[in-house]
Amino acid sequence: MKNLSKLLLRSLSRAARPYLKTVGLLQTAKVFNRSTLVWEPADEKVLVLAPHMDDEVIGCGGTIAKHVVRGADVTVVFLTDGGAGAAVIDSGQAPGDLTQTRTAEAHRALSCLGVQHSIFLGAEDGNLASTPSLAGTLGGILTKNLFDLIYLPFFLEEHPDHRATSQILLDAVSGTRLNPQCLAYEVWTPLFPNCLVNIDETLETKRIALSHYRSQLSDVDYAHTQFGLNAYRSAAFLGGKCRYAEAFCSLPLDQYRIMHDAYRR
Repeated sequence: MKNLSKLLLRSLSRAARPYLKTVGLLQTAKVFNRSTLVWEPADEKVLVLAPHMDDEVIGCGGTIAKHVVRGADVTVVFLTDGGAGAAVIDSGQAPGDLTQTRTAEAHRALSCLGVQHSIFLGAEDGNLASTPSLAGTLGGILTKNLFDLIYLPFFLEEHPDHRATSQILLDAVSGTRLNPQCLAYEVWTPLFPNCLVNIDETLETKRIALSHYRSQLSDVDYAHTQFGLNAYRSAAFLGGKCRYAEAFCSLPLDQYRIMHDAYRR
């Protein structure tokens, strides 16, 4: 019944889109009025794919926190071991030591967001690629849990590990009937969104969660860049109704595959 309800809602939303209430720039720009919705996270069963430990907070931390507040069951899967980075080069720290540091940081950040489950797949940081083993492991997680929503970095992200995440997901569901809704988030590369989430009420939670990633923040001031992007995204609302927002490209997985494959060709 739940899946039938979701299918009906998707169909109705397409038909009703011309009549949906929009705000700010969504009222004035026809392309936004046709294609962008203000999304309110709820108690769905949620999977977040993060190629690195911190991507989940940077890309969708405020949205994750809203899901948790509304009773969602959230699982974060970290694909790489976090063993690469400037900290290894600058300090001479062994990759294994950095992996331990970043894993501990991830646990603290997720605890701050209220995330219930985390899985660390341990692929090589900086060299992420889809392999039968990695895709098979993720496929098992997906088949066992039947998630409603999957958050992942958009396939146009500049970082190659971020781009590889989409291929791993698509390989993981190949041959199955799984078709959850994908919400692709932005970390390094702004995307053209069709979905916006007002994160004013969870901004401070996101800020505190990000502060736990001290090893990463020592390399780059992600707080400065990401919260600047979140502030910019609020421009779509205008009227002082939103100060910070996270943006997504939201598509059913089968449509996400079509778009991903067309770009790769």
